[in-house]
Amino acid sequence: MGMAASQARFLGLTARKSNVEYQGQQINQQRTALSNESANLYNQMMDLTVPTPPSTSDFYKTSYVLENSSSSYASEDYTISSMTKTYNRENEYIVTLSSKQEYMDSKNTSYSLGAVTKKTEETDEGKTYNIYTIPLIDTGNKATTSIVYDESSTNAYTGENGSLSVNQYQIYKAEANKNLTGYDKCCTEKDTQYYFFQDSQGKNHFMTEEQLLDMVSDDPQIGKYNILYPYTYSKEVTTQVTATVEQSSTGRYSSIVIADDDSYPNDLKGMTFTLATVQEMDQNAYDDAYNDYEYEKAIYEKTISDINAQTEIVQQQDQQLELRLQQLDTEQNAIKTEMESVEQVIKDNVEKTFKVFA
Repeated sequence: MGMAASQARFLGLTARKSNVEYQGQQINQQRTALSNESANLYNQMMDLTVPTPPSTSDFYKTSYVLENSSSSYASEDYTISSMTKTYNRENEYIVTLSSKQEYMDSKNTSYSLGAVTKKTEETDEGKTYNIYTIPLIDTGNKATTSIVYDESSTNAYTGENGSLSVNQYQIYKAEANKNLTGYDKCCTEKDTQYYFFQDSQGKNHFMTEEQLLDMVSDDPQIGKYNILYPYTYSKEVTTQVTATVEQSSTGRYSSIVIADDDSYPNDLKGMTFTLATVQEMDQNAYDDAYNDYEYEKAIYEKTISDINAQTEIVQQQDQQLELRLQQLDTEQNAIKTEMESVEQVIKDNVEKTFKVFA
């Protein structure tokens, strides 16, 4: 290789080496940018607040209960809902009391009348009486209830097999059973005879004598019979009173004296009650807090998943750049080796040329 050719080759290799070094610098800058992006993703993850489930202990509240305060006005002891200090009166408060009260109401169960069967029996005295089996079909759930009316007495009809058939209930006179649940709801009209039967759930169903006589008549009115049964439900009631409250040495309220006001219930006005403390859990508030926790947990897990996915993409890009950098490093080593070879050729040519003229 001549001197000019070697020099040209060396210059070409030098330019190629510079280009490889420039590409390496570009890749390093890209890897630095990816490193910064990865650090930002890590910082985002560190800034996230890990949601924690609510503790049940945070949803308990201490309430004061008036011991032995239940009465006809309330089915359980009164609980102090709130207390507001009255102006310029020592230990006097406007106290709101709450309790559950049982209410009784009535519902009409609609029945359709089935085919009534009549059986005639004879007493020892030779008197005859009729026993009617009356099928009633509940129009709500389509269940059939058979009731039995025995003209001879109010005793349950035993029938030939010694017991009532399944789902058969004896009709009794209501006036002889005035302590029945619901009697006061149905049987208030004067000069009206009422009858009742009790179903398998213990509900007392009442009917008028007119309804009963129509059922057992030779030509009954086929249709719906709205037979009454009572039901009870609970409802929270509140009462606001003025009272003085005493505290114990521990700082808790120990007793309450309610003012003697005629507008208050008789079992409260002017009465003194000992206060007991109970802890009650606010289940609704806890359920709301737990639902919020589940929502925050879902958002947290989604955010973590997104950060991990982005981090994985950054790592893949960095690996590709690292592989390319290794290729450039291999290429640069090859160029360096070749440049050293060309330098040696140029050096030999110089020495030979100058030796000729030495």
